[in-house]
Amino acid sequence: MKAIFTGLNGTVAPEVAKLFKTKGVEVVQYDRNVIPVDNEFEIEGFLKLHKPNLFLHFATGTPEWAGILAKLAKKLGIRFVYISTVSVYSGKSKGPIILSTVPDAEDNYGKYKRTSEEIVLKHNPDSYILRLGWQIGVNPGSNHMIDYLYKEMDKNKVIKASSKWYPSCSFMEDTALGIFDAVSNHPSGTYLINSNDSFSFYQIVSYLAKLHPILKVEERNDFIQDIRMVDARIKITKLSERFRLL
Repeated sequence: MKAIFTGLNGTVAPEVAKLFKTKGVEVVQYDRNVIPVDNEFEIEGFLKLHKPNLFLHFATGTPEWAGILAKLAKKLGIRFVYISTVSVYSGKSKGPIILSTVPDAEDNYGKYKRTSEEIVLKHNPDSYILRLGWQIGVNPGSNHMIDYLYKEMDKNKVIKASSKWYPSCSFMEDTALGIFDAVSNHPSGTYLINSNDSFSFYQIVSYLAKLHPILKVEERNDFIQDIRMVDARIKITKLSERFRLL
């Protein structure tokens, strides 16, 4: 099997690509410095050259670019995967979030992702839409929870974490396995990929502090929200399993 990835200079796509390679998948990078995002003819030529079975779109880019990719994937018989986010939900709905929960985000990022999902499905109704939570990496230096926590420590000398906020989040290697499970074992559709089964943000940071002793956490209860996504179809290691080993 061969898969084209956008976003391989980002945070999540490299981790997913690494996992796919261990499964025998040949990974090809979509380099925006070489292949434009707005020239349908050149993009189609790139796809015809590599003849992938799968296209995973991780990169941030215009909804129009996502639409072109989805359209061409449909035309050429390539399974198309759009990587979306829990941010398509505002958090106003009472959680946990399930598949029937209507995306209602009105902030700029959430609206951008909602629009991109809609354009992808308009051009290619057989696309996969994979909504991810906040990613937990290993070390600071990239766009994930650990990096955020280190920055909070640098700025405030303590992390103020709500015990009333239940975010969607997963360790990146678990996200990678969840994505592989979705595209390998399930039909096209929308999937919610999240590991947090029962933990508040305060509890999560407290457990992560065992791995990163530099982190100091202060419990707050001034932010109340449950934005955990639940999708029993996806095989993913839960935080309860992860934290039991700490």
